[in-house]
Amino acid sequence: MPSFTKLVLLSLAIGASACTAIAQDPLAAFPKNYRLALDNDPVSVIRVHYGAHERIGVHDHSKFPTIYVYFSDSGSVLFEHDEKPPFRLTRPPTTIGAFRVSPGRIERHAVTNLSDTSSDFLRVELKQAPLNSSLKPFRGKAPESPLRNSRAIEYRAPEVDVQRIICEQGTPCHMAVSVSPSLLIAFSPLKIVENDAAERGELMKNGDVRWVLDSHTVSMVAASDTPVHLLLITLKAQQ
Repeated sequence: MPSFTKLVLLSLAIGASACTAIAQDPLAAFPKNYRLALDNDPVSVIRVHYGAHERIGVHDHSKFPTIYVYFSDSGSVLFEHDEKPPFRLTRPPTTIGAFRVSPGRIERHAVTNLSDTSSDFLRVELKQAPLNSSLKPFRGKAPESPLRNSRAIEYRAPEVDVQRIICEQGTPCHMAVSVSPSLLIAFSPLKIVENDAAERGELMKNGDVRWVLDSHTVSMVAASDTPVHLLLITLKAQQ
């Protein structure tokens, strides 16, 4: 009997350990909160949703440098880091169109949305940028309303550029040919046409992403009465 008891306890311990290992992957453990939007050699784009006052259990994230792109106005979110030593960090409210650059770190935490509103954003993980890269922490503010025509590189590093493009209705909105692949992130309804293939135009809405290969031309037109508003994240060739 003692041997049988020990066997049961050992089996339970192994099962608990396996569950813990599975729970570390947010895509597997919390599919309603973390969903893979795009994955290729340069980037993984994960769509994140924290419901109002929702708590998400402990999980891990990759150590890759990451660009967080916010596509909802949301309140504060509490991150409880299960590390040595453990610590708590409260993310301030975010605004549609804002973004943040993180140089990357090994991360394990639980999450609690402290707000009455949901929080929705993208994790753009730069898989080809080394952990100790030249990327510096940065917070890009959302543009003021009403939106005006503008094109500006708001963040630049040897590995990546982040450019904001805003085109009012009636204003041609073209992306110049790039020698590097890029990620388009929409904040407004728009139609995107690649290489002048108008019949294959694709509709994008707030939070949608589109991968654009190098040497491709892209044009955008508004699909509503709001200006075209997007971020263009260009991945530079690594030496």
